[in-house]
Amino acid sequence: MTRIVSASLGTAVWRAGLADPYLHWKRSKSAWEMAVSWEAQRNTASGLPPEVSRALASHPDFADPQLLLGVVEHRVVLDTPKTPSQNDLWAVLLTASGQVSVAVEAKAGEDFDRPLREWLRSDGEGKDRRLRFLCDQLGLNEPPSEALRYQLFHRTASALLEAKRWRISRALMLVQSFSESKTSWQDFQAFAALLDLDVARNAVAGPRGTSGLSLYLCWVDSPKATDDLAAAAV
Repeated sequence: MTRIVSASLGTAVWRAGLADPYLHWKRSKSAWEMAVSWEAQRNTASGLPPEVSRALASHPDFADPQLLLGVVEHRVVLDTPKTPSQNDLWAVLLTASGQVSVAVEAKAGEDFDRPLREWLRSDGEGKDRRLRFLCDQLGLNEPPSEALRYQLFHRTASALLEAKRWRISRALMLVQSFSESKTSWQDFQAFAALLDLDVARNAVAGPRGTSGLSLYLCWVDSPKATDDLAAAAV
């Protein structure tokens, strides 16, 4: 985890951080669409994609949201340094109620990784330990259903862990969806229900009190980029 970041030079910075900058960097795929979506707003007052700004501002705790800092492909160490949670974007937002730690997960037809039952099959001891760690961060006292998706656990935990590290009292896990898989919305709803949160599209759900912090979830439906928006992001 680096402590030094530099100003973005455009979408090329987003591409460079990908595990495979050739395979994953294609128009209509989540990495490309997300990079264009955020970079095209870099000179606006909020610094946020308009649909993200609207969804956040609809909740009284997120009035007047503004992007203070965004770190692309930000890795958050979990219980051990092995296999950290690599956020598509981690951000600090300023709202009328103060700052928020935000973990953003972009999707364009992909699932939220594997269900827990598949993820747990190998390296049982290490993965059992990690799942207990994640559940502890989320304030869960009972073992979760193994039908739930692993990525939702560690991405949400990463928002909380960074909130603690930066001494921010609120954490938000935000899904930016450019298109869905057959089950992604239902998987998100099921995960939210585990946290006793009732989610709706393009709205913030919460707060849930956990580890002395306020946790929120949000799903935003984002349009795929037009040629004009793509040009503005360069």
